[in-house]
Amino acid sequence: MIQGWVLIALVSAAGDALRDLSAKRVLTKGNSLLFTWLIFALPLPAIYTADHFFGGPRPSPGFYGALLTALPLEILAQVLYMQALRLSPLSLVAPLLSLSPVFMLVVPFLLIGERINLIAGTGVLLIASGAYVLNAGASNKGFLEPFRALLREKGAVYMCMVALLFSFTATLSKKAIMLSSPLHYMAVYWTGIVVGMAPLLFFSYRGKWQETLRDGAVRKSFLPALLFVTAVFAAAYAMSITKVTYVTTVKRLSGLFSILLAGAVLKEESIRERFAGGALMVTGFALIVLFG
Repeated sequence: MIQGWVLIALVSAAGDALRDLSAKRVLTKGNSLLFTWLIFALPLPAIYTADHFFGGPRPSPGFYGALLTALPLEILAQVLYMQALRLSPLSLVAPLLSLSPVFMLVVPFLLIGERINLIAGTGVLLIASGAYVLNAGASNKGFLEPFRALLREKGAVYMCMVALLFSFTATLSKKAIMLSSPLHYMAVYWTGIVVGMAPLLFFSYRGKWQETLRDGAVRKSFLPALLFVTAVFAAAYAMSITKVTYVTTVKRLSGLFSILLAGAVLKEESIRERFAGGALMVTGFALIVLFG
Protein backbone atom coordinates (compact mmCIF):
# COMPACT_ATOMS: atom_id res chain seq x y z
CA MET A 1 0.00 0.00 0.00
CA ILE A 2 1.26 3.49 -0.88
CA GLN A 3 2.09 5.51 2.22
CA GLY A 4 0.03 8.61 2.91
CA TRP A 5 2.91 11.04 2.56
CA VAL A 6 3.58 9.75 -0.98
CA LEU A 7 0.05 10.61 -2.07
CA ILE A 8 0.30 14.04 -0.45
CA ALA A 9 3.65 14.71 -2.14
CA LEU A 10 2.15 13.59 -5.47
CA VAL A 11 -0.65 16.13 -4.94
CA SER A 12 2.07 18.75 -4.51
CA ALA A 13 3.85 17.61 -7.68
CA ALA A 14 0.60 17.66 -9.66
CA GLY A 15 -0.20 21.11 -8.27
CA ASP A 16 3.16 22.44 -9.44
CA ALA A 17 2.64 20.99 -12.93
CA LEU A 18 -0.91 22.37 -13.22
CA ARG A 19 0.26 25.78 -11.97
CA ASP A 20 2.95 25.89 -14.64
CA LEU A 21 0.47 24.85 -17.31
CA SER A 22 -2.07 27.49 -16.28
CA ALA A 23 0.67 30.12 -16.09
CA LYS A 24 2.04 29.15 -19.50
CA ARG A 25 -1.38 29.74 -21.06
CA VAL A 26 -1.84 33.30 -19.72
CA LEU A 27 1.67 34.77 -19.44
CA THR A 28 2.54 37.64 -21.77
CA LYS A 29 5.46 40.03 -21.99
CA GLY A 30 3.28 42.74 -20.47
CA ASN A 31 1.87 40.85 -17.49
CA SER A 32 4.60 38.40 -16.46
CA LEU A 33 6.07 40.51 -13.63
CA LEU A 34 2.66 41.39 -12.16
CA PHE A 35 1.60 37.75 -12.53
CA THR A 36 4.69 36.60 -10.60
CA TRP A 37 3.88 39.03 -7.79
CA LEU A 38 0.21 38.07 -7.65
CA ILE A 39 0.73 34.32 -7.23
CA PHE A 40 2.60 35.10 -4.00
CA ALA A 41 0.38 37.98 -2.84
CA LEU A 42 -3.06 36.42 -3.33
CA PRO A 43 -2.54 33.36 -1.05
CA LEU A 44 -1.05 35.37 1.85
CA PRO A 45 -4.31 35.68 3.83
CA ALA A 46 -4.80 31.90 3.74
CA ILE A 47 -1.17 31.32 4.72
CA TYR A 48 -1.37 33.72 7.69
CA THR A 49 -4.62 32.12 8.83
CA ALA A 50 -3.08 28.64 8.67
CA ASP A 51 0.04 29.83 10.48
CA HIS A 52 -2.09 31.39 13.24
CA PHE A 53 -4.02 28.19 13.91
CA PHE A 54 -1.48 25.49 13.06
CA GLY A 55 1.94 27.14 13.10
CA GLY A 56 4.77 26.08 15.36
CA PRO A 57 6.72 27.93 18.07
CA ARG A 58 8.30 31.34 17.64
CA PRO A 59 11.35 31.26 15.34
CA SER A 60 14.78 30.65 16.81
CA PRO A 61 17.75 33.03 16.35
CA GLY A 62 19.12 32.92 12.82
CA PHE A 63 15.69 32.49 11.17
CA TYR A 64 15.39 36.02 9.82
CA GLY A 65 19.03 36.17 8.79
CA ALA A 66 18.61 33.06 6.62
CA LEU A 67 15.49 34.47 4.97
CA LEU A 68 16.96 37.91 4.33
CA THR A 69 19.96 36.28 2.65
CA ALA A 70 17.73 34.10 0.48
CA LEU A 71 15.13 36.72 -0.51
CA PRO A 72 17.03 38.62 -3.26
CA LEU A 73 18.00 35.32 -4.88
CA GLU A 74 14.44 33.99 -4.56
CA ILE A 75 12.90 37.07 -6.17
CA LEU A 76 15.29 36.87 -9.09
CA ALA A 77 14.64 33.13 -9.43
CA GLN A 78 10.85 33.57 -9.47
CA VAL A 79 10.99 36.33 -12.09
CA LEU A 80 13.25 34.19 -14.29
CA TYR A 81 11.00 31.17 -13.71
CA MET A 82 7.96 32.90 -15.20
CA GLN A 83 10.04 34.27 -18.06
CA ALA A 84 11.26 30.74 -18.81
CA LEU A 85 7.66 29.46 -18.91
CA ARG A 86 6.65 32.33 -21.19
CA LEU A 87 9.50 32.05 -23.66
CA SER A 88 10.04 28.31 -24.20
CA PRO A 89 8.06 25.06 -24.44
CA LEU A 90 6.85 23.82 -21.06
CA SER A 91 7.98 20.27 -21.87
CA LEU A 92 11.53 21.56 -22.39
CA VAL A 93 12.01 23.88 -19.41
CA ALA A 94 10.11 22.03 -16.65
CA PRO A 95 12.61 19.11 -16.32
CA LEU A 96 15.56 21.49 -16.02
CA LEU A 97 14.79 22.20 -12.36
CA SER A 98 16.33 18.77 -11.73
CA LEU A 99 19.70 20.49 -12.22
CA SER A 100 19.51 22.04 -8.72
CA PRO A 101 21.26 19.20 -6.84
CA VAL A 102 23.98 19.10 -9.50
CA PHE A 103 24.91 22.68 -8.63
CA MET A 104 24.80 21.81 -4.92
CA LEU A 105 27.38 19.11 -5.60
CA VAL A 106 29.55 20.84 -8.18
CA VAL A 107 29.95 24.20 -6.38
CA PRO A 108 31.58 22.65 -3.25
CA PHE A 109 33.71 20.44 -5.52
CA LEU A 110 35.01 23.47 -7.44
CA LEU A 111 35.45 25.73 -4.42
CA ILE A 112 36.85 23.43 -1.74
CA GLY A 113 37.61 20.18 -3.56
CA GLU A 114 34.86 18.22 -1.78
CA ARG A 115 34.65 14.76 -3.34
CA ILE A 116 31.57 13.49 -5.16
CA ASN A 117 30.73 9.88 -4.32
CA LEU A 118 29.92 7.22 -6.91
CA ILE A 119 26.13 7.38 -6.51
CA ALA A 120 26.07 11.17 -6.72
CA GLY A 121 28.36 11.03 -9.74
CA THR A 122 25.98 8.59 -11.40
CA GLY A 123 23.13 10.99 -10.67
CA VAL A 124 25.02 13.84 -12.31
CA LEU A 125 25.62 11.71 -15.41
CA LEU A 126 21.94 10.74 -15.60
CA ILE A 127 20.89 14.38 -15.35
CA ALA A 128 23.36 15.37 -18.06
CA SER A 129 22.12 12.50 -20.22
CA GLY A 130 18.54 13.58 -19.64
CA ALA A 131 19.33 17.15 -20.66
CA TYR A 132 20.86 15.75 -23.85
CA VAL A 133 17.83 13.57 -24.60
CA LEU A 134 15.48 16.56 -24.21
CA ASN A 135 16.76 17.71 -27.60
CA ALA A 136 17.92 14.36 -28.99
CA GLY A 137 16.21 15.07 -32.31
CA ALA A 138 18.92 17.64 -33.05
CA SER A 139 21.72 15.03 -32.80
CA ASN A 140 21.66 14.44 -36.56
CA LYS A 141 23.32 17.85 -36.88
CA GLY A 142 26.21 16.84 -34.64
CA PHE A 143 26.87 15.10 -31.34
CA LEU A 144 26.85 18.32 -29.28
CA GLU A 145 23.93 19.91 -31.13
CA PRO A 146 21.29 18.92 -28.50
CA PHE A 147 23.22 20.92 -25.89
CA ARG A 148 23.67 23.82 -28.31
CA ALA A 149 19.94 23.73 -29.09
CA LEU A 150 19.21 23.91 -25.38
CA LEU A 151 21.46 26.94 -24.98
CA ARG A 152 19.75 28.70 -27.90
CA GLU A 153 16.44 28.51 -26.02
CA LYS A 154 16.37 31.64 -23.87
CA GLY A 155 13.75 30.12 -21.58
CA ALA A 156 15.91 27.03 -21.05
CA VAL A 157 18.88 29.21 -20.12
CA TYR A 158 16.69 31.11 -17.67
CA MET A 159 15.48 27.85 -16.09
CA CYS A 160 19.07 26.66 -15.67
CA MET A 161 19.77 29.93 -13.86
CA VAL A 162 16.68 29.28 -11.71
CA ALA A 163 18.00 25.82 -10.83
CA LEU A 164 21.31 27.39 -9.77
CA LEU A 165 19.57 30.03 -7.65
CA PHE A 166 17.29 27.40 -6.08
CA SER A 167 20.36 25.39 -5.07
CA PHE A 168 21.25 28.29 -2.76
CA THR A 169 17.75 29.31 -1.62
CA ALA A 170 16.78 25.69 -0.87
CA THR A 171 19.63 25.37 1.63
CA LEU A 172 18.77 28.67 3.32
CA SER A 173 15.05 27.85 3.33
CA LYS A 174 15.69 24.45 4.90
CA LYS A 175 17.66 26.19 7.66
CA ALA A 176 14.82 28.66 8.22
CA ILE A 177 12.20 25.89 8.39
CA MET A 178 14.29 24.03 10.97
CA LEU A 179 14.44 27.23 13.05
CA SER A 180 10.65 27.76 12.95
CA SER A 181 7.93 25.78 11.15
CA PRO A 182 6.95 25.30 7.49
CA LEU A 183 3.85 27.51 7.82
CA HIS A 184 5.59 30.37 9.64
CA TYR A 185 8.45 30.17 7.13
CA MET A 186 5.94 30.49 4.28
CA ALA A 187 4.14 33.43 5.86
CA VAL A 188 7.32 35.44 6.45
CA TYR A 189 9.12 34.40 3.27
CA TRP A 190 6.21 35.07 0.93
CA THR A 191 5.60 38.43 2.60
CA GLY A 192 9.25 39.24 1.97
CA ILE A 193 8.88 38.31 -1.70
CA VAL A 194 5.73 40.44 -2.09
CA VAL A 195 7.28 43.46 -0.35
CA GLY A 196 10.63 43.00 -2.09
CA MET A 197 9.05 42.91 -5.54
CA ALA A 198 6.85 45.97 -4.95
CA PRO A 199 9.46 48.59 -6.02
CA LEU A 200 10.21 46.52 -9.13
CA LEU A 201 6.49 46.50 -9.98
CA PHE A 202 6.17 50.24 -9.38
CA PHE A 203 8.97 51.17 -11.76
CA SER A 204 8.12 48.54 -14.38
CA TYR A 205 4.42 49.45 -14.69
CA ARG A 206 4.62 53.17 -14.01
CA GLY A 207 2.23 54.85 -16.44
CA LYS A 208 1.01 51.47 -17.75
CA TRP A 209 -1.23 50.22 -14.94
CA GLN A 210 -4.55 50.76 -16.72
CA GLU A 211 -3.39 48.93 -19.81
CA THR A 212 -1.94 46.08 -17.74
CA LEU A 213 -5.02 45.65 -15.56
CA ARG A 214 -7.35 45.71 -18.59
CA ASP A 215 -5.48 42.62 -19.76
CA GLY A 216 -7.07 40.73 -16.84
CA ALA A 217 -3.81 39.77 -15.13
CA VAL A 218 -5.44 39.70 -11.68
CA ARG A 219 -8.28 37.44 -12.77
CA LYS A 220 -5.93 35.15 -14.71
CA SER A 221 -3.62 34.72 -11.72
CA PHE A 222 -6.26 33.31 -9.33
CA LEU A 223 -6.11 29.71 -10.58
CA PRO A 224 -2.26 29.50 -10.70
CA ALA A 225 -2.09 31.10 -7.24
CA LEU A 226 -4.59 28.56 -5.86
CA LEU A 227 -2.68 25.67 -7.40
CA PHE A 228 0.62 27.08 -6.14
CA VAL A 229 -0.47 27.43 -2.52
CA THR A 230 -2.13 23.99 -2.62
CA ALA A 231 1.13 22.45 -3.84
CA VAL A 232 3.14 24.25 -1.14
CA PHE A 233 0.72 23.33 1.66
CA ALA A 234 0.76 19.68 0.54
CA ALA A 235 4.57 19.64 0.46
CA ALA A 236 4.80 21.28 3.88
CA TYR A 237 2.43 18.73 5.39
CA ALA A 238 4.25 15.82 3.75
CA MET A 239 7.56 17.15 5.11
CA SER A 240 6.06 17.22 8.60
CA ILE A 241 5.49 13.45 8.55
CA THR A 242 8.53 12.17 6.64
CA LYS A 243 12.01 13.19 5.51
CA VAL A 244 12.40 16.33 3.42
CA THR A 245 14.56 14.45 0.89
CA TYR A 246 11.79 11.93 0.23
CA VAL A 247 9.20 14.64 -0.38
CA THR A 248 11.55 16.64 -2.59
CA THR A 249 12.20 13.60 -4.75
CA VAL A 250 8.50 12.86 -5.27
CA LYS A 251 7.79 16.55 -5.94
CA ARG A 252 10.30 16.57 -8.78
CA LEU A 253 7.93 14.28 -10.67
CA SER A 254 6.15 17.54 -11.47
CA GLY A 255 8.55 17.84 -14.40
CA LEU A 256 7.20 14.62 -15.90
CA PHE A 257 3.61 15.69 -15.23
CA SER A 258 4.35 19.00 -16.98
CA ILE A 259 5.68 17.19 -20.06
CA LEU A 260 2.52 15.05 -20.29
CA LEU A 261 0.29 18.11 -19.85
CA ALA A 262 2.27 20.05 -22.45
CA GLY A 263 1.66 17.28 -24.96
CA ALA A 264 -2.00 16.70 -24.10
CA VAL A 265 -3.14 20.31 -23.64
CA LEU A 266 -0.63 22.56 -25.41
CA LYS A 267 0.09 20.06 -28.22
CA GLU A 268 3.83 20.60 -27.94
CA GLU A 269 6.13 18.47 -30.10
CA SER A 270 8.83 15.89 -29.25
CA ILE A 271 6.96 14.79 -26.12
CA ARG A 272 8.32 11.21 -26.17
CA GLU A 273 11.98 12.23 -26.20
CA ARG A 274 11.35 14.98 -23.65
CA PHE A 275 9.56 12.54 -21.35
CA ALA A 276 12.51 10.13 -21.67
CA GLY A 277 14.93 12.96 -20.94
CA GLY A 278 12.83 14.17 -18.03
CA ALA A 279 12.68 10.65 -16.58
CA LEU A 280 16.47 10.38 -16.71
CA MET A 281 16.83 13.76 -14.99
CA VAL A 282 14.33 12.85 -12.25
CA THR A 283 16.15 9.56 -11.67
CA GLY A 284 19.47 11.37 -11.40
CA PHE A 285 17.89 13.92 -9.05
CA ALA A 286 16.61 11.09 -6.83
CA LEU A 287 20.02 9.40 -6.67
CA ILE A 288 21.74 12.61 -5.60
CA VAL A 289 19.11 13.72 -3.08
CA LEU A 290 18.49 10.32 -1.50
CA PHE A 291 21.94 8.73 -1.62
CA GLY A 292 24.46 11.42 -2.59
